[in-house]
Amino acid sequence: MSENHFAKALHNFTMEVACNDAIRSLTDKGLTIDKIKETLTFPAPMDHVAKVMLERLYETRAIVIPGSENNASEQFETKEIYDSYGRKSFLRVKKESPEEVIFSPEDYVSYENMLVLKRALEQVSSLSGHIPLKDHSTGSHPDM
Repeated sequence: MSENHFAKALHNFTMEVACNDAIRSLTDKGLTIDKIKETLTFPAPMDHVAKVMLERLYETRAIVIPGSENNASEQFETKEIYDSYGRKSFLRVKKESPEEVIFSPEDYVSYENMLVLKRALEQVSSLSGHIPLKDHSTGSHPDM
């Protein structure tokens, strides 16, 4: 291996160990290139920070190059989502086909409500043995 290849490999390894994971992590948190450069303790050139940041955005599919997905953009759509404070964010989701059953978030029961519902059903089922059954021939309860 020539010295040039060795020096390049050593430089890539050093940068990977020293700062690439930090750059990826800070990119996931939403920091800008300038903020990432300020945060790093290892001296990394701005073009290296930009390159690693752009690669991470492509990996996580935060940025999509048009035409590079072989019409995969037709399978996905972007939806606006609002949190409890009214902040808007965007979510890339797969397009729903009309044949699929669509559930809204209101259709789901929270975990705490499920526990309350389960306990109530257990209480009702334990009491069902004490409830007199109606006699269908006379229309009244047998105890009456």
